[in-house]
Amino acid sequence: MRLLEVVFVLIALGLLIAQNVRAVERKYVLALFAAGLSTLVLSGVLGQLRWQIVPAGLVFAVSSLLLPRRAFSHAAVRSIGILLGAVFVAIGVLLALGLPVLTLPAPDGPHAVGSTSVSLIDESRDNAFFGAPDEKRDVYVQLWYPGVVAEGGPVPRVKTLWEELHRADLDLFTLFTRYLRGVKTHSYEDIPLSSAQPSYPVIVFSHAIVSFAEQNTLLMEHLASHGYVVVGISHTYASMRVISSTGTAVYPNLDRVNSASAEFDAMTAEVGRRIERAGSPEERASLQLEQYERATGLNELTAIWVDDLRFVLDQIARLPAFDDRIDVDRVGLLGMSFGGGAITEFCKVDARCRAALNMDGGLFGERQREPLEVPYLSLIREGRSTDYLLLTSRSDYYEIEVEGTTHLDFTDDTVVLPILKWFGLTGSIAAERVIEITNTVALRFFDSYLRGAPKPRFDGEFPELTVEMNGYAGE
Repeated sequence: MRLLEVVFVLIALGLLIAQNVRAVERKYVLALFAAGLSTLVLSGVLGQLRWQIVPAGLVFAVSSLLLPRRAFSHAAVRSIGILLGAVFVAIGVLLALGLPVLTLPAPDGPHAVGSTSVSLIDESRDNAFFGAPDEKRDVYVQLWYPGVVAEGGPVPRVKTLWEELHRADLDLFTLFTRYLRGVKTHSYEDIPLSSAQPSYPVIVFSHAIVSFAEQNTLLMEHLASHGYVVVGISHTYASMRVISSTGTAVYPNLDRVNSASAEFDAMTAEVGRRIERAGSPEERASLQLEQYERATGLNELTAIWVDDLRFVLDQIARLPAFDDRIDVDRVGLLGMSFGGGAITEFCKVDARCRAALNMDGGLFGERQREPLEVPYLSLIREGRSTDYLLLTSRSDYYEIEVEGTTHLDFTDDTVVLPILKWFGLTGSIAAERVIEITNTVALRFFDSYLRGAPKPRFDGEFPELTVEMNGYAGE
């Protein structure tokens, strides 16, 4: 919690108690009111007002409204009032702690991190799948890259976290996300590309379904600080929120997405029980393949995402900001959850893919039975497996299970939203630890296959990891 938030919460609680205790003189009650009001005004001037403190604000407001007629009811009634007010204050404190304005861990590479964004329109495709056949496919792209901050010049703007979720017009959604404007990243907006290298390898990122391009900002900054151009794609109508090329906010088509997801969930309930009873990796792999092949709606959506990836990769090298210094011969794919399935499918159809890292994603697409021909790393939560890919891959394959993790631990959520851990939505592993593991694994993997470093090894360094490799990776 910020200092002014702590002060206001204490004042609100103090005013609540003072209003209901006969022994407290009125002048002290008025002093608490004046202090609380001053704190609110100062917070507003500094841009530090957050909706998380609203419950405490309600207690302060009710107590303030009763100031002109300070009267004392029965002791039991006053006690109940104090108790209810204290509960509201506690809720405000919990929300402020669970959804904090925090300092993010800094990337440790030698480069400053630059960031820019662009909207790209694919005139050859429409959004018929999402009920908009007359609308051309508009794809938002967020880029992180090794940059340079000029000495003695104007200080570039530092981007705030997850800007796509709170920029542009105020609406109900941004009302709840605007507090993130107080969370600074380590990315500088539109700084020049570093001249330390003649060209840089590129990593293209595909997010989870109904998520957004910036969902793994900590990982993107880490990779960019070590010399990668990272391209995050927001898949329009299946992203949480996208600002289109016209400047309007586009939200997901939940009817279309949910219908496709419901089909898969129903089938998973059936096949999942058989997977749990499987007696061998081969049987489990066969059932996994059946599970994903029958997900017709999500497989159709995967094809759209693969086309997004191909289109963006076609366009990105031409951006003036990079002056033909993106090395399209060194392309890695990175995906999380549903995006992990999309990048897996991409690497089976597009020869530009040199290596792929899937963070707890599935096997969606139309080519599940085709083996992987590129180096691949599957970073998975505790208790999961990807036997089919492990058994059939024709290139280096790594499966790394991280003890104490859940699905959301492979996103910024594990650090940014500590409230998730209270409800068991992130795992028992410390947030900083899983970020360290993810950053280390991703950098070491891509350094090996995009920069020619030795084959990556992960055994022993992190006791939380269980590592499996196929014969190619073990050579």
